[in-house]
Amino acid sequence: MLGGLLFLAMMVGGGFAYVWLSLTEEQVLTQEGVKNWQQVIDTQQQDLEIVRQDTQYQVDAVMLRLAELQGRMTRLDALGERLVAKAKLNDGEFDFNEDPALGGPQETIDADHKVTLLDAIDQLADQIEDREQQLDMLDALIANRTTHVDSLVAGLPVKKGWLSSRYGRRTDPFTGKPAWHKGIDFASKRGTQINAVAAGVVVYSGSRYGYGMMVEVNHGNGYVTRYGHNESNLVKVGDIVSRGQVVATMGSSGRSTGPHVHFEVLKDGKHQDPMQYLYKDIN
Repeated sequence: MLGGLLFLAMMVGGGFAYVWLSLTEEQVLTQEGVKNWQQVIDTQQQDLEIVRQDTQYQVDAVMLRLAELQGRMTRLDALGERLVAKAKLNDGEFDFNEDPALGGPQETIDADHKVTLLDAIDQLADQIEDREQQLDMLDALIANRTTHVDSLVAGLPVKKGWLSSRYGRRTDPFTGKPAWHKGIDFASKRGTQINAVAAGVVVYSGSRYGYGMMVEVNHGNGYVTRYGHNESNLVKVGDIVSRGQVVATMGSSGRSTGPHVHFEVLKDGKHQDPMQYLYKDIN
């Protein structure tokens, strides 16, 4: 841009000098001389306007490009912050609110090697695009990892309550005869919240013989959990639930002697002892 303006100044100066040298003293002082001068001035003003318009076009193009890059950088900052949170990185390890630290020994560039401002902006745009693709891939990987971890069966179905019956052989509370208990029972107050122990899809929500009001969640990889004897179910078939989400409230529906949740874990259709999943480490 500055080069164009300097070139125009040289053209204007050269034009005046040429006209001055080509006119005689009589011509300069005559009406024809004044007319010639006016034509030169008009021509130079037109050339100046062309350069000015071209310069403005370039400035507008640069500003638009910078605005685009600024928007992409804002997106990258937001994506970076989200990845830091997902990856649970240490505080201060990555701070997207601060400028990156830079340094290094000074290196000179050959005088013949010229890079225009637009070239530099295009190079920066290419680098940003490359970083966007890498961050998007990392985001997808972390999301898949998070989804996989959340779908692992682990934890307690209630935050408040006590273990009232274990898995396995026991005396049936109604008949007094030996029976096999397919889950474990947690007792608490009526209306206590019952939480999903892993992310999954609700495949049953309603009344079932023996269970009363029951919610069944499929977590993938062959795992299914059941929550029975509820007072009310808060999810319906097809709902996607997350780990810890409240799916029902505790009651005593069905074959029950008092408020509690009957909790079952199945793997490939076979009942498992839920105790091995209650305090399972998923980190």
